[in-house]
Amino acid sequence: MGKVFGLLLGFATLPEKSRRDFLTRLNEFMMMSPSQKRRAITEWQHATDDGAGEPDKSVAKR
Repeated sequence: MGKVFGLLLGFATLPEKSRRDFLTRLNEFMMMSPSQKRRAITEWQHATDDGAGEPDKSVAKR
């Protein structure tokens, strides 16, 4: 449960624009098919490994 609280705290301390962006991306993720979710997760992992702040937005459109 500690990990969940850490995520909630991180979300709560984001600026308003970042919170909206996060919620939009979360909503898109929840509506994706399993294969789209796998692609999104892989892309997000690459983005965090590369230090990029913005993964390619085309994943949600597929």
